[in-house]
Amino acid sequence: MSGKPASYRPHLAVCAIARDEEEDMPGFLENVSHIADEIIVVDDGSQDETVRIVEAFGPHCRVVHRSMHPEDGFAGQRNAAIEAATADWLLHMDIDERVTPELGLEILRVTANTELNAFRYRRLNYFLQRPFRAGGWQRWNKPQLARRGAHTFVNPIHEECEIEGGSGKTGQIEGEMLHFVDRDYLERARKNLAYSQRMADDILASGRRVGLRGVLLVPFWRAFKAYGPDRAWRYGLRGLIFSVYVFCGTFNWYATAWDRQNRRPRTELEDEIRQRWLEDTK
Repeated sequence: MSGKPASYRPHLAVCAIARDEEEDMPGFLENVSHIADEIIVVDDGSQDETVRIVEAFGPHCRVVHRSMHPEDGFAGQRNAAIEAATADWLLHMDIDERVTPELGLEILRVTANTELNAFRYRRLNYFLQRPFRAGGWQRWNKPQLARRGAHTFVNPIHEECEIEGGSGKTGQIEGEMLHFVDRDYLERARKNLAYSQRMADDILASGRRVGLRGVLLVPFWRAFKAYGPDRAWRYGLRGLIFSVYVFCGTFNWYATAWDRQNRRPRTELEDEIRQRWLEDTK
């Protein structure tokens, strides 16, 4: 493929997971085609044109059909891509991420001749379609470029890549990955609501009882931290919107968990009204 330096040796697979990504998929495929010898998309039952777009892009693209399992979640989807890949190195991305030319050339350079098993790289995250180096997002720096056979993913939510040899076998890339995240605020809110069920599962699995601290104090602290110590204030009104979103999003997680801990089954309510009718008609 064009753009590869003469020293290039190992093949690179770009791996991603998807569900109903027809809007972002064309841009993703075009972007990664500059560096990828192989593109693998693990699809979680898309109902739109996602699969057709990938399959039509070229013979070096492969779709792995796999429903997300509750027990392994996003890590399971990532590991399915690892199993399907044949390239020497794997770059794990989201469909809304983009490789800059500088990052792409650096990836090809560092993987060409190294004893390391992985490389960390940073993200430049976007919030409301603009770069956002605040709110905690600026600290993302993870090894999602790794040698095939020397890494695996863990955690069903917020999956992490475990590298054979750990930090001693992990290098650092200087270039940044662009992460567009959401098209608008409504998409961000919808994603949070979708994640709330899984986050509530994690909260309840820890054995904690959810009370005032979880429903109010934890969201308030996370919003304060995002706005103050993590410097969202530098972005004016957009930073304030982000911090309020952090409060609302965290509240959704704990409110969902509280509801599960204290939920009354609908049958109990039906029995109550049935009993009232019986008593009033005696």
